[in-house]
Amino acid sequence: MAKNERATLEANFKAARRAAIYAQESAKNPELTFPESTFEEADAKEMAARAKGYRAACIDVLVYSSDGTSDATDKVQKWIDEAEQQAGATLTAGWAK
Repeated sequence: MAKNERATLEANFKAARRAAIYAQESAKNPELTFPESTFEEADAKEMAARAKGYRAACIDVLVYSSDGTSDATDKVQKWIDEAEQQAGATLTAGWAK
């Protein structure tokens, strides 16, 4: 995998993770968000499920692109940590089913 492809994968993954976190927080506390940016609980759960699936896909891509000798899980966990730090919240387990 080329460096720019990996960077794109990382950026897109982090953006999806942050979007799921923002949707989760909006659904949990609708009074804290602008009315036009409030998410329904079902929509937030769907975004969380997509983010979880995206995590698995990223790990698969990184492992495949490195012939199975990658620390893909650690890399993706680092991306998750960075996205959650940037969002100021975590994607909780109840939302990522």
